Amino acid sequence: MLCVTSLFSLLKKDNVPLCIKCYTYVTPSANLLGIMASVKFIFRKDKISNDGTSPIHLQIIHKRSRRVIATGISAFLNNWDDKNGQLINFQKKEKYIVTKKNFLLKKLFMQAEEVIIDFETSGEAYTVDDVIAKLKGVESTSFINFTEKTIKELLDQKKNGNARVYRCHLNIVKKFVKEQEFSFDQITYKWLKSFETYLISRDNSINSISFQMRTLRAIYNRAIKEKLAKKDSYPFDDYKIQSVKTQKRALKKEDIIVIRDLVLDDKIAVERARDLFMFSFYCMGMSFIDVAYMKVEDIRDGRLYYSRKKTSQQYNCELLPPALEIIKKYSDLKNPKEYVFPIIDPNHPDPHKSYLSQMQKTNHKLRDLANLIELNIPLTSYVARHSWATIAKRSGVPTAVISEGLGHTTEKTTQIYLDSFENEVLDAANRLITL
Repeated sequence: MLCVTSLFSLLKKDNVPLCIKCYTYVTPSANLLGIMASVKFIFRKDKISNDGTSPIHLQIIHKRSRRVIATGISAFLNNWDDKNGQLINFQKKEKYIVTKKNFLLKKLFMQAEEVIIDFETSGEAYTVDDVIAKLKGVESTSFINFTEKTIKELLDQKKNGNARVYRCHLNIVKKFVKEQEFSFDQITYKWLKSFETYLISRDNSINSISFQMRTLRAIYNRAIKEKLAKKDSYPFDDYKIQSVKTQKRALKKEDIIVIRDLVLDDKIAVERARDLFMFSFYCMGMSFIDVAYMKVEDIRDGRLYYSRKKTSQQYNCELLPPALEIIKKYSDLKNPKEYVFPIIDPNHPDPHKSYLSQMQKTNHKLRDLANLIELNIPLTSYVARHSWATIAKRSGVPTAVISEGLGHTTEKTTQIYLDSFENEVLDAANRLITL
């Protein structure tokens, strides 16, 4: 950051018009276009402390967005020169204290102007929050820049699934805003309703809209945690995300047995998909991505140890005999670094892309399997997870234990899996308590 004297010299050297009284520089072209941020001090008459003084804030306005920064300096009304932005009418004994305060005010003002000059000179689009962020020495709080940064962090952490979700969401948002950068404070209730209308116009279902809004909320919450978005501007307190119950995705125990015992000798690909489905079920609904990334070294003393890709939570479970039987069908367990199942191509330059491709193929074969046994719900790898949770609940296993088995961080997430018992189950429960 340039010192005040250096900045004065720079502006004078470059013949930039400068108002010495209010420490404001003016770029003629920018001024004519009305696009440059404005900076001024505000004497907060509406805020009076016990000693009768009011705080002085630095106000920055750009593209109709307004922000203020507390300067830490207060004064009586008759000691403030609003026109020139400085303290006046002080007693002789206060000369040096007031002079220092005025210097600090001028310094902050010039720093704000320098940041704006840098943005204007670079030609890049910026928001009032970008100015505030740079003044405070933090990264930009613009939504697109922050989300791009978050995606990179997720990829660095090998959280490819979350990164992919954020990337898809960001692409949709960028189309909505026509590639124009915007700050988190611009995401108001009205903005959310406009975004919702945009999604509806693109024939998104209620649950698809809900997914986009929950992703947006997750990004906003992350920005708040990183102190790059203001909690007092949080728009989701007023905007309620709607959703509808999806079709039941859990199977009954009898259906699982039918899948387990189905003879598929002449359908190798379908058989492999069935084996992966059953292995997930035997391992307490282990996610397909975690099954795919399993390595021989993760198996020790009859237990499976791994870190969930989605949450990085450390997890382990006993490998039951039927699960071990499936493992030995696909691996000799000799090379510790090998994947247990032939899902991810070890020679593929991008393991995650290899996983996604194989997941799609596996789900396609599971649909073929569902047709063979005439299931009335779509069969995917995720159904194994829901089925384990639901069957466990019906068997009397407490929700807290199921939550631990699924690797959920809260029981609230687990409850989503368990909320959709069929009507026949509810009817049977009602019959038990009918007088």
